[in-house]
Amino acid sequence: MKLTIQNKTEYLNEYYFQTLCLLYFPGEKFQEGYESPAEASFLLEHRGNGFYCEARLSLGDRSETGSFDTNGYVPMVEMTDSDFAALALGKAYLQAGEALMGFPLPWGYLLGLRPVKRAKYYLDRGYSGEVVEKLFTEDYGVLPTKARLAVTTALTENQMLKDVGEFDCGLYLSIPFCPTKCDYCSFISCATPRLFSLIPSYLERLKRDFVNTCNVIRELGLRLRSVYIGGGTPSILTEEQLTDLLGCMNGHLPKEHLLEFSFEAGRPDTITEGKLHILKEHGVDRISVNPQTTNDEVLRGIGRKHSVADFFEVAKKALSLGFDTVNADLIAGLPGDTKESFEKSLSDVMALGFENITVHTLSVKKSASLRFREGEVYDPAGVLARECVEYACNTLSDAGWLPYYLYRQKNIVGNAENVGYAKPGTENLYNVLMMEEYSTVFACGAGAITKLVSPARDEICRIAFPKYPYEYLDTDSGIRESEIREFFSHYPRKV
Repeated sequence: MKLTIQNKTEYLNEYYFQTLCLLYFPGEKFQEGYESPAEASFLLEHRGNGFYCEARLSLGDRSETGSFDTNGYVPMVEMTDSDFAALALGKAYLQAGEALMGFPLPWGYLLGLRPVKRAKYYLDRGYSGEVVEKLFTEDYGVLPTKARLAVTTALTENQMLKDVGEFDCGLYLSIPFCPTKCDYCSFISCATPRLFSLIPSYLERLKRDFVNTCNVIRELGLRLRSVYIGGGTPSILTEEQLTDLLGCMNGHLPKEHLLEFSFEAGRPDTITEGKLHILKEHGVDRISVNPQTTNDEVLRGIGRKHSVADFFEVAKKALSLGFDTVNADLIAGLPGDTKESFEKSLSDVMALGFENITVHTLSVKKSASLRFREGEVYDPAGVLARECVEYACNTLSDAGWLPYYLYRQKNIVGNAENVGYAKPGTENLYNVLMMEEYSTVFACGAGAITKLVSPARDEICRIAFPKYPYEYLDTDSGIRESEIREFFSHYPRKV
């Protein structure tokens, strides 16, 4: 995509302009020599006490222009010069984009993965939910339904976080192996026999890092509140491997303040009744069983190796064993799906009695085998995906499941969102800690990223393990533990 910027401002760098462009033109590149029918040009300049922006967007032989001047604009909340510059740019871009493409963006010109974090920012500063909704719709161009969703989710998060202290933390363990890789997947998950041979060595290394991390948590006087085992597909482990890993965890976990222990069982084709009993016996109180859809034809089309019947069988077993919470994931916008089929999938999981239901929107990344196919898999309008997530929001909310965490992804179909819904009292604290970056979350395993959050929540330090298991096995964890200690040496807590 050809991008021209006149009068660049110190407040908004070129990457900001590029990210904004991708909202209407997903998958575009901006390097020299890249050929595309799409063009964008922006004039941004100081005028009087504010900013003026003119945006021109072109697609082939069609073009549209939008403009916005912040002079005379009376903000509802306190705004910086950077906020005013973004306002002028965003409003002009949305005006031109809707005229050119024929539809509005559901989240307006809000960028980033965490729109709820923006809502929470203003709620935490004393603004009412009504004011924040109005700010989202009038300033950021967010559709009213999405503004209401963001504020509702933020209010729920605030209730969940009110008892989370400045020295509380979470812990994540990564099992980055899957029996096969789904066509839409871009996660670092390993699904080849050669890599499966690494699992025994991987688990030994993971246990060492886990034990060392638990020792650091105790040494620093932190309170462990949430543990989450994710992947990949953690239930790919054999019953013996699972027993060994969970036994090690139970022997070293600081459990004095632990509120939840989650296991992302995931794919029905890897879950056995024996594994479910092992999880329950070792104190896991939250699990996921994820169908993605209850349409066999759609499952085959995305490379899932289980049937709808497999899902129903495993789900009923999991729900009968007395876990505190069982979650099911669905995906809106899957290839071959229809609105009627998605509605049936949602009805199916609701009828089974899941306490949590997470509704994702398809996001196809470059590393996935499922590529962008304009009008079929990905297009920025994403009418089917938008209708499905809107239907899910209304249906689940009316039936007693309420949104409690939300995030977006780059190149998500229809510029939509992923939302976790929960029956009140069954929300997953780990998901909120991660989404809002509210407290430190330690992470062990390949591709795992520890996020160290200062007590005042004004500083975040990220420490990443290598992405792939064979790289992870060759790293020295001692350096990582030294970084953790160094970070917290600035924020000591008397044990």
